[in-house]
Amino acid sequence: MDDAIKKVLAKYDELSKLILDQKMDEMADKMMDIPKDSDEMSYESYLQSQVMEETESQMALMEDQEDDLLDGMSMREYFLGLSVDELLEIQRYCAVNLDGKAPVSLTEALVNKAESNEDVYEKLRNYAATTIGEAAWIEDELKDEDKIFEMEFTKVKACLELLIELRDGSLVAAILDRFLSYPETRDFVADSIAGYVEAFPEVSVPYIIGQLDANSDSGLLGPFEDLVIILSRIGKNQPSEDIYLALKHAFRYMTNKIYAVICLMEYGDGRAIPMLKGYVNRNKDTIDRDLFYEIMSAVQNLGGDISDIEDPFGDFDGKKNVPGAAKRNYRE
Repeated sequence: MDDAIKKVLAKYDELSKLILDQKMDEMADKMMDIPKDSDEMSYESYLQSQVMEETESQMALMEDQEDDLLDGMSMREYFLGLSVDELLEIQRYCAVNLDGKAPVSLTEALVNKAESNEDVYEKLRNYAATTIGEAAWIEDELKDEDKIFEMEFTKVKACLELLIELRDGSLVAAILDRFLSYPETRDFVADSIAGYVEAFPEVSVPYIIGQLDANSDSGLLGPFEDLVIILSRIGKNQPSEDIYLALKHAFRYMTNKIYAVICLMEYGDGRAIPMLKGYVNRNKDTIDRDLFYEIMSAVQNLGGDISDIEDPFGDFDGKKNVPGAAKRNYRE
């Protein structure tokens, strides 16, 4: 790998961090003045999305700028002139050595070559599958003590992102099978898996629904909680009766019902209101405080009336507003 591109990538990474920091400072200022008709969490999510879009837009401009280190070529032009093996070497380098994302034009160059050559497509798919399969997904699987788990898993994340750009969802079932085999994974691992799975709802939705149904008696703990979150996020953009019924099913069988409550609220179907209110009425003497207030928050957000529900904790303010829903510690 040429030293020149290493220097260009280092410059790109540093500039990316500076721009992101600037945008985050601007976001913090805007959070001080939340519009009256906006929910704090929704507004923050909206601003975060804007920050990423604006940062990525500015970085895309840099990828098209001519650079003397590359003999007057832009990064985009430079990548297009490399072989597949050279591009994969740079991808691995970026995954381990950059703090931010690799240049978009790097992935675009790989996809461009795959689109025009079926053998290249198969080579990239097999490379991604092998990298993902051989990598450690939890610390105990890391064979080399000198390596850092987080940095090694970035190679998996890069391959998952490549598969998304290749529009290859053929590994969804295998990846979820392995993910479900662990009692627990680090958040960044789960988030990376979710990003790939959510990109292929036509494959992932029936698989997830089947897994939730088959494992109902287990309490749907650990990675199954992540599946419910993934399903609700897919459903928010592509609602379906199957997803709605699966979320209701999850609420009935999950040990940690708060995940299902939040997901039903995010999904946004008001038909869940009677079920949620019915659960509170049947369990008012034993219900957990956090779960109670999360359900009340969900009922309100779904357009329901909570004035007819007795608060076993005595914290209601005029029975109109939930005094404080549970902290949302699920994966955003």
